[in-house]
Amino acid sequence: MPQTEREAALVALLDDITPVVSAADELEPAARAAVAAVCELTGWPLGHLCVPDGSGGGFVSSGVWVGAEEEFPVLREVTSRARFRPGVGIVGRVAVTGEPVWSLDVTRDPLFVRAQEGFDLGVGAAFAFPVMVAGKVAAVLEFFSHEVTPPDAPLMRVMANLGHQLGRVVERQQAQRAMEAGRRRLEQMIETSVEAFVAMDASGRIAGWNAAAERMFRLSREQALGRPLADTIVPPRHRAAHRQGLDRFLATGRPKLLNQRFEITAWRSDNSEEFPVELVIWAVRDRGEWVFNAFLHDITDRRNAEEALRVAYEREQATVARLQELDQAKNDFIDTVSHELRTPLTTIIGYLEMLADEGPVPGHYERMLHAMENNAMRLQHLVDDLLTVNTVNTGELAVDPVPVPVRELVEQAVGAVAEEAREHGSVVEVRVGPDGRRVDADRDHLVRALSALISNAIKFSPPGAPVTVRASAVGETVSIEVTDTGPGIPAAELPRIFEHFYRTRSATDQAVQGAGLGLTIARSIVEAHGGTLTAASAPGSGSTFTITLPVPAQGGPGREGS
Repeated sequence: MPQTEREAALVALLDDITPVVSAADELEPAARAAVAAVCELTGWPLGHLCVPDGSGGGFVSSGVWVGAEEEFPVLREVTSRARFRPGVGIVGRVAVTGEPVWSLDVTRDPLFVRAQEGFDLGVGAAFAFPVMVAGKVAAVLEFFSHEVTPPDAPLMRVMANLGHQLGRVVERQQAQRAMEAGRRRLEQMIETSVEAFVAMDASGRIAGWNAAAERMFRLSREQALGRPLADTIVPPRHRAAHRQGLDRFLATGRPKLLNQRFEITAWRSDNSEEFPVELVIWAVRDRGEWVFNAFLHDITDRRNAEEALRVAYEREQATVARLQELDQAKNDFIDTVSHELRTPLTTIIGYLEMLADEGPVPGHYERMLHAMENNAMRLQHLVDDLLTVNTVNTGELAVDPVPVPVRELVEQAVGAVAEEAREHGSVVEVRVGPDGRRVDADRDHLVRALSALISNAIKFSPPGAPVTVRASAVGETVSIEVTDTGPGIPAAELPRIFEHFYRTRSATDQAVQGAGLGLTIARSIVEAHGGTLTAASAPGSGSTFTITLPVPAQGGPGREGS
């Protein structure tokens, strides 16, 4: 055949094979058609398709042979058990280079490794070309002839073009497989979802129903598919609105409730029961028809929990309000009783002092007067403490700070408990630095707080044991420590010692006098001065209470004599 006629025939081959290849969705039928057309045009009797072996790099026979298979039985046998590694053989060379390879005499061509096994393959010439997808070799087509044949450049060009066309078939095949795999994954996700999935076609009938929907609506997939959705899961009172909304969307294409999550009630037809659900709907076109998909989540438990929380909250609010009323009533009662007690106590103490000043009285009367005076003073201190606690609770504790020498505060507080220390046989040791440091303090309040700590230390120390009061300056603060040698406070009780009316176990066991208000008042007074009151203790090692107060800014009256 003249060259021009051959080239025209090759072009015609492409024209004939292109529609066939373009319509194919699988490589194998497209390759068969292409190989048959090439064999018919060129006279080469046999063609073969090689595909990747799946292990990453090698190629093997696909089992697709087209042409005179019976004329090459040995070739087919050898090829069926061959694995073409990258770069090995004409198939391996094509796989690596992506270019066609021509072997004009396979018996003399070291690249044609199948001819080196010592078998008579009955092959003279062979050529192979790649099927290309995205720049990579997806398959290799090879052709065989009995005769030794020199390379045919026009044929190789046409085969390269054909390889790219077949590559598009592979691309469509891969895309189809990926789409199918995606569809299967989506179906599996929908089927295993904990939320009910329901699909409805444009006629309003159920087209999708997963396992969760079966559980939620107590209706099997077979029972649900094809039924009108409105009559199946929509409460009767909403069905007319549902149908109107569907008709409006189909007529206008304008959504009202699509692509948003909202709460509504659904319907169980087996017991005519409504229940709350959270619902999201979206619409897609499938073959030109609208399909409406929805996920539904039963929120009955959530609604019940919300209702229970609401009821509990209302009860709690009512309890809080009642407790506030009771607390206010308690404060009012304490305030009233304390004021009512203060006047008669003041009178009693005054008369007791007058009796004591009248002159000598018999010894047993003197002891009685002394006991009455002590107990009256105890009651007066208790009344004062109750009134102070009420003042603190109502936020009405006011301090009027002025610069006061730390030494004066300590000495005045020690003097306030001197009688108590003498009766207990305790010695209060004072250790205050000589730097004359001052603090901004309401003298009366702060002396009261400090004397309460010293009194507390005396009460819990063994008779005759020392109580130490130390004052020192650290940076911009002054610390005043009160240390005793008492039984100490267990770690479990330490966080509670500043609470109203709290008394430690040792205070109860040793019958230590007090109502459990002294530490509470002391901390409130210290905090009103911008300071802190802390406690450190361990059973058997005594306790240390530390007041920390800020020092006035430099330039102010922070030191004596400044």
